[in-house]
Amino acid sequence: MYTPSVTSFPSGVFSAVISCDQPVAAVVNYSDNDSGDTFVGISSPATKLYVPGVYDNYYNYYTSLRVMNASNSTNNVTIKYYDGATEITGAQDTFTLSPNGSRAVIHENRTGFVNNKIYSAVIEGSQPLAAVVQIYGKGPYDQQLYAYTAFSGGATKAYVPLAMSNYYGYDTATSVQNVGTTATQVKITYSNGTTQTVTLSSGASHTFLDFNLLPSANSTYSAVVESIGINPNPAQPIIVTVNESRRGSKLATTYEGFSSGATTWVAPIVMKNYYNFQSSITCQNIGNAPANISVAFKGEASGGPVNIPSQVKVSNLGVNQSAAILQQFDSSLPSGFIGSAEITSNQNIICVVNQSNQNVGTTQDQLYAYDALIKP
Repeated sequence: MYTPSVTSFPSGVFSAVISCDQPVAAVVNYSDNDSGDTFVGISSPATKLYVPGVYDNYYNYYTSLRVMNASNSTNNVTIKYYDGATEITGAQDTFTLSPNGSRAVIHENRTGFVNNKIYSAVIEGSQPLAAVVQIYGKGPYDQQLYAYTAFSGGATKAYVPLAMSNYYGYDTATSVQNVGTTATQVKITYSNGTTQTVTLSSGASHTFLDFNLLPSANSTYSAVVESIGINPNPAQPIIVTVNESRRGSKLATTYEGFSSGATTWVAPIVMKNYYNFQSSITCQNIGNAPANISVAFKGEASGGPVNIPSQVKVSNLGVNQSAAILQQFDSSLPSGFIGSAEITSNQNIICVVNQSNQNVGTTQDQLYAYDALIKP
């Protein structure tokens, strides 16, 4: 559904509800002339949501929220902001949303915030909510845009299928927040064996700079992030986001860490040379034995409908290792393809999808990433 082509749809910013008589998965791509990102449609709204990073001029970066009432009743919403475990006095937002309505919350020039500091937020509603977080740059980082969905809760382990250090110029940084009630130790273990451990108080966050911890090489890595507790306190739940960017360019995007895996995933949008857009699917084996991963595609191209049966794309992927499946070099797909993918494995896996417009070079932010969805 390309909204600009819907003549009955007026200009503006709106929320949407997608309904179907069968289970569906949805992804939203959005952009202006020089920047864009993507987020996954939210199928499990909640009355309490967590935002691990809130910025008001954090080294020229800012955040905003788009909060939606995911119910058919009036929703009373409160947003509280925290510096670690301490609530920031005077920074609270309160508002009411009509059924299925949404509202933007901007953090630029926010009372009680200081420059170059990361805060967090908790969004609570009297009815279920859905929320998307946007990070945008100003000054030297104009045109950089990141987006991810707010979290309804955490887990003691999170998986990162794609970590990079100068991978053809691409880097990642993995951010983790303790959303538990007491302090915890958090350990990240990369697929090459590199580890780092930090201690996080309740509500605190830390960013692992993957590009400093991993070898600078044209290789991708994966990671496992674990909350291991501090004796005598048990491990606390954590939430994880991963920022991707390319050195010397405007390209930037975000995806969410995974708390669990499955053997079948769906990717609602993948492309091969579709108006210069290409996509890739990166999967991590989180099972207990080598994984064989297959992909089936359905969609369309200039020649008409495209239906590619399931084909093995990755064989014997090691435990906690990851592999990229590049649509650009998939000979089974015609040029101009746009459609969906179904990814299956004999082991539990997780998958993230990247999209990029390779015609804009490094002058615009046309890099997008989203988490694939578990098939019901």
